[in-house]
Amino acid sequence: MAQTRAFSVLYLATVALAALWAGRAELLAELDRLPEVCRQLLKDTAGLAHDLGGDATIDRFYFLGSGPRYGLACELSLKMKEMSISHSEPFHFMEFRHGPRAMAGPGALLVGLVSAANQAHELAVLEDIRGQGARVLAIGEHATDVTFGAGLSATASDLLYLPIGQLLGFERALHNGCNPDQPENLAAVVVLPEA
Repeated sequence: MAQTRAFSVLYLATVALAALWAGRAELLAELDRLPEVCRQLLKDTAGLAHDLGGDATIDRFYFLGSGPRYGLACELSLKMKEMSISHSEPFHFMEFRHGPRAMAGPGALLVGLVSAANQAHELAVLEDIRGQGARVLAIGEHATDVTFGAGLSATASDLLYLPIGQLLGFERALHNGCNPDQPENLAAVVVLPEA
């Protein structure tokens, strides 16, 4: 019931439809490369996700993203909550630098969805927080802890932030003794009582 495929497929479909409507054949060609790149990304990050997900010293997760990656940060935070019943919150990079940073010390893992356009500023935020004792996982196209290295446009590569975050939630669920396929306190459909 913690749907990772639904969001990913809907996101991909939205980008593909926009590319079709805009006549962006080059973007459609980039989207065709995603399965291959994603398979390699999952293979390369499986051990890291397992280690971080199983790290008992981590007791809270923060997903940071800006622009379209903020929506992805929200989705990954939700999946962490649903699958593993863990404390997780999403923030914009610069928003986190102010009040929320007080929560980021030992025990916190910040997952930064780093954009190529704002990489210097976003990595600076992560380094500030790392200095407070929090763990940091930077994900992006290059010069990050997890790198795509796919050479795709930001529009096409934004989907690549999802697999590692979803895998991290899955591994944390297993660590917490949760069944990620049957999350606690969730139903497939929300039914509201008739008034």
